[in-house]
Amino acid sequence: MSAQRYLPLYLASLLLFLSGCSPAEYKVIGHTDTSPACQLSSSICVNTPVFRQVDYAKDEMLITYDSEKPSETADAVLKKYKLRAKRSDNLDSIKTTMITAATNGQDPYDLVRSIKSNEQAVDASTSNFYSTAAVNDTSLPAYPLSLTGVAAARQRTGGRGVTIGMIDTPIDINHESLHGDIQRIELIAPGDEHNRLHGTEVAGIMISKNPRIGIAPDARLIAISAFSTNAANPDERNSNSGLVARALELAMREGVQVLNLSFAGGSDPVVDKLVLAAIQKGIIVVASAGNGGPSAQPAYPAALPGVIAVTAVDQSESIFNRANRGDYIDLSAPGVGILTTAPRNSYQVSSGTSLATAHVSGVIALLKSLNPGFNPESLNLTATDLGNPGRDSDYGYGLLNTVRALSAP
Repeated sequence: MSAQRYLPLYLASLLLFLSGCSPAEYKVIGHTDTSPACQLSSSICVNTPVFRQVDYAKDEMLITYDSEKPSETADAVLKKYKLRAKRSDNLDSIKTTMITAATNGQDPYDLVRSIKSNEQAVDASTSNFYSTAAVNDTSLPAYPLSLTGVAAARQRTGGRGVTIGMIDTPIDINHESLHGDIQRIELIAPGDEHNRLHGTEVAGIMISKNPRIGIAPDARLIAISAFSTNAANPDERNSNSGLVARALELAMREGVQVLNLSFAGGSDPVVDKLVLAAIQKGIIVVASAGNGGPSAQPAYPAALPGVIAVTAVDQSESIFNRANRGDYIDLSAPGVGILTTAPRNSYQVSSGTSLATAHVSGVIALLKSLNPGFNPESLNLTATDLGNPGRDSDYGYGLLNTVRALSAP
């Protein structure tokens, strides 16, 4: 059989390997003939396909422009590129108007390149995917609160007076241990228990009334739902940059003091600007380092300057094997085999940097309740060093140490 006849099978196998269990897809954008076989003989040369990851919504894109410009600013661009405006949002914190536009079958990636090259009045970006960062587990929990010394702070406060914001899936507001001061803002429908699982897990770690689970049970929680179940894989919860941008703007309008972002994705021009705007407003932003594994690229928004990037460790203070690594990581916190709340008045044992992130957010709420001028930089200075001496790409500055942080100036 000739080499050319193997190409369809090879291509199908490669696409299957690349796709894995990710919400992203891959598109063939060309071919290359640089393989060693092609250098030897054209008769055995097989053109290798070149792929581009489609890690963005395939049927929509974002058009942005200075909000001080007239509302008609984007009209000509929408018409020229055969786009349909689905909705328009004012992102006041970054003085930007964002239009979510349907592409009518056109590839958003190609449209973005064309608009950026040819248009001056507006900017354009793909509506990029984000995924939550927790996985179901079966290990037995017992350690999270004692590992970081939460009890020392809990003797003095439950987080009263502090407002935590979270951008996640919907939560099960009817859970028996989630009956505190909770405000829900739903950008997506609550859906079934699968759709509410991740958000309920994260919320439980931060504010559950169950003393084994909730770190800051008296804190106020504003839960903004922007993630939903991936239809192709019910164990994944995804969102896109348009929804996340709207959620970030709402969080700032609601006056949150701590913002928990238990999700990860790539760098996005609109989302990144909004996260940095939140930090400039004095909001403490805590984000998941990601569950992509040691070779994964830096996860955003965790990798942005000023964001507290959190990785996960187990009860032996060993790094979670699926955690990202990188010099952007700041802190480690319990995130392996964690008991937390789940929909329908149940409880779930889960793992991931999402849960470690929620742990850090809860501790910050405690510390901020005791000291409204709390400086989050003190968490790095008081962390228990793990791994190589000093800050490293596995553990960051080390394990969150609540006891030391209480004594920090």
